[in-house]
Amino acid sequence: MIKVNKKNRAKNRIFEFLTIFSMVFGLVIGNGIYLKNSNEPGGVLGEAARNPYIAIFVWVFIGVMCTFMMITFMEATSIATKNEDHSTIQSWAKKFINRRSASLFSILYICMYMPVLISLAALFSIEIVFQTLDEFFNIIDKWGIVNFTTLKVFLSLILLISFQVMNIYTFNPSKYIQTIFTFVKFIPLLVAIVGSFSVFFINGSDQNNTFNPSVPFEKTWKLTTMFATVIPILFAFDGFVYAATLRRDCENKKVVAPAMLSAILAVTLFYIIVTVSIFISREDGNIFNLYDKIFKGNMYLVIVFKILIALTMLTILNGYTTLLPRTINSAIEEDLLFIKFKTNSFKKGGWLGFFISLSIFISFVIISLAITWNDGNSMSAFYISNYSSNSSVMFSFTTYLLIMIFVLINKKTKKVQAENIKGGLVTGIIGASMLTLVLGYAYYDFFINKMIAKNYEDPLLLILFSIVIGLFWFIDEILLSKKDIHKNDFVLKVNPKNWFKYNKEEAIKKYLEKKGKLNDIQDTRKE
Repeated sequence: MIKVNKKNRAKNRIFEFLTIFSMVFGLVIGNGIYLKNSNEPGGVLGEAARNPYIAIFVWVFIGVMCTFMMITFMEATSIATKNEDHSTIQSWAKKFINRRSASLFSILYICMYMPVLISLAALFSIEIVFQTLDEFFNIIDKWGIVNFTTLKVFLSLILLISFQVMNIYTFNPSKYIQTIFTFVKFIPLLVAIVGSFSVFFINGSDQNNTFNPSVPFEKTWKLTTMFATVIPILFAFDGFVYAATLRRDCENKKVVAPAMLSAILAVTLFYIIVTVSIFISREDGNIFNLYDKIFKGNMYLVIVFKILIALTMLTILNGYTTLLPRTINSAIEEDLLFIKFKTNSFKKGGWLGFFISLSIFISFVIISLAITWNDGNSMSAFYISNYSSNSSVMFSFTTYLLIMIFVLINKKTKKVQAENIKGGLVTGIIGASMLTLVLGYAYYDFFINKMIAKNYEDPLLLILFSIVIGLFWFIDEILLSKKDIHKNDFVLKVNPKNWFKYNKEEAIKKYLEKKGKLNDIQDTRKE
């Protein structure tokens, strides 16, 4: 609960407004600007065909879309009125859609989304440090690419294991790490903004940069190019939905909407300023290379700031290793998974999450090395993790869209008693329409354009994750159904004999008779 001064309502409102604003701003501003803002394939500038104006326009477009989405999710969070109520994606899905969709979303986040981001953060934080050291000390030439890569993988693994185990057994370190590094991550960004504009004004406008590159970019605005630029920017904004859960911790509900909306708009403005600051000083849009220019190759300052960036990646690693056990236990408590823990549920959920994350990490590293092994100095254990972030953001925003649609439908059906925010219907329709358009093209781009261009990584990962998640969900539903056939007759419905002619009461009766549970037949008739 946010601590407030109950004696002074005016100060209380201001305090809650600023608290929510800062929490949302700090939560959303993350590492997407480091991972996704370069001119490489999959980067913002790369997908925008090196056209900085398209990149900036899409940053604004996604910022506006997320603002509209935030309003809808604020209505979704209003259903969690009791302290024991969960306020998660799967909780909203269970109440606004149905339990089976909530189970599917749980499996998606537990078996893919969170483990993928945990692996990505562990690998990328070490990658940043070692790339920087290699730039100045030529470590690869001295050690060899195999030894260099092996050490990176080993340290990334140690980092992942340490955070997972720490967040299973204790809470305090996680809180301090998240708080401290949330502030730390703004240091390199602010230095990038001030330093870049300083370099620009000192060197003059004749220098080559993204707006004035040595090789001119195509100035024609293509719709396909704008849509392609959306995915890496969505990654930078992903996580803003979790900020909507702060609503339940506020006494002054009226300050929540303006605080959250102001924060999202501020996030958008901040991202644009950072992006422009990079573009005016670099051709490649890469913030890492920007520090070399700002500090004029000063080895120690460059190393310090890149290590700071690596440390900020720990907010992702720490955040999701903390959130994963809670998500698992939330899903179990809401009967979304067939698993049940009798004692020490949080620790058992933590170890289950640890096993899943470790499996994802090892699989990604092995596949990445197998693909890049013969690429000389380009060998990378980070290859698949980087691409998997695209699939993760696609799936997460798809779940957001489905929940938005059913929250809007609920305005008419009144299935769930949720608060109606003024203007929520219009902004919800606009936000859902924008997201439908964006995701529609994104899926088309993944399965058609990328396959034609023989860029198989993104579509194959999307298909693989879909199969794995679908298989786990199917098994989960079968086991849940066998546990309580009265509430869930899924095991009967998937039987081909019941596809065309199905009588639920008769089917359950025959199932119980076959299993020898004759005493349960009377209970079935009562229901």
